[in-house]
Amino acid sequence: MLRSLSKTWVVQRLKQIDLSAVPSWLGPIVPTVSRYQHSLGVGRLSLLVPGGAVHDQLLLTAAAVLHDAGNGPFPHISDDLMENMLGFRHEGAVGFAFANSPLKDSVILEEYGFDIAEISSILEGRHRLSPFLCGLPDLDNADNIRRFMMGIPGRPLGEASYHPSEIAASMSLDAEEQKIPEDLRRRWLGDREKVYRYVWEDRQNMIGWTMLKRAMRILREELTPRFLTITNREAFHLIRLRLPKLAKGLKDKGFRILLDRRYSQLRGEAQKLTNPRSIGEVEDKLCRETGLADWSVGLTVDQPTTGEKADHWRVYLVVFDDSEKPKKFLEDILSRSDHFVS
Repeated sequence: MLRSLSKTWVVQRLKQIDLSAVPSWLGPIVPTVSRYQHSLGVGRLSLLVPGGAVHDQLLLTAAAVLHDAGNGPFPHISDDLMENMLGFRHEGAVGFAFANSPLKDSVILEEYGFDIAEISSILEGRHRLSPFLCGLPDLDNADNIRRFMMGIPGRPLGEASYHPSEIAASMSLDAEEQKIPEDLRRRWLGDREKVYRYVWEDRQNMIGWTMLKRAMRILREELTPRFLTITNREAFHLIRLRLPKLAKGLKDKGFRILLDRRYSQLRGEAQKLTNPRSIGEVEDKLCRETGLADWSVGLTVDQPTTGEKADHWRVYLVVFDDSEKPKKFLEDILSRSDHFVS
């Protein structure tokens, strides 16, 4: 079944979707491996989980291989657009991916008696098998963190302190609750923190993240749901056609981070920026007030490490070239009242 699923369009497409949300060909020093390699890695890990009936073993493997099938181009970056268009994010988009496949991919699932809706419920955290793919750690991030660490050129984060097979083997399909050994969990958490901090400190990564999101917000009215089924390079080609200066600025590294602050250092309307719609409104306001083109300014507000308090989140202001105007304006609107309180 794993081999059969690997040949479907929904999984083959992942060969052109990088493991890193912002691919290395846009500047950051990140792994060059694909979501396809990662998906098969998670599928193989599922084979190491002991116990359970054959049906559960097969169902877990199917969900493991397909867990990233719902990702749009530039995974996680396109989630806001997906939610705006379709009402769900990538975790709930596996059915959308199968429905938009040019091939009859669902036939393979039907051969094993599986329903796409049940697989979706696993990936969305609504199924008894969900902890195997929606936990901390789980099979997905067990492979993801190590693959990311080991795939960065020059391995600046060093060697991983665990092997994904350790996590898979410590699980059981017979257990009601997965109890990962504490030492193993600590090792995984340590490596995970290294990866998250690395990507958030890579300036080109955060510039790419910010401006790709900005491009999708600008193009929202032009884009159709089909955009969410194409590859990274196809999506970037479309952005280059519609927003040539933004695309060229990314490729030529013409953007820079003008402001990088924690929420705890900000006041005023900072809390509003957790809403993607509010971010777009502030970006548009910045452009109007400073006379800059809409493609030349972008904002990101997010958390460097999942689970941190909201006042630990970071605000990035990215601009093209040497303009200082947006920084003063943004600092002004974020300094008009009390500090943000989590």
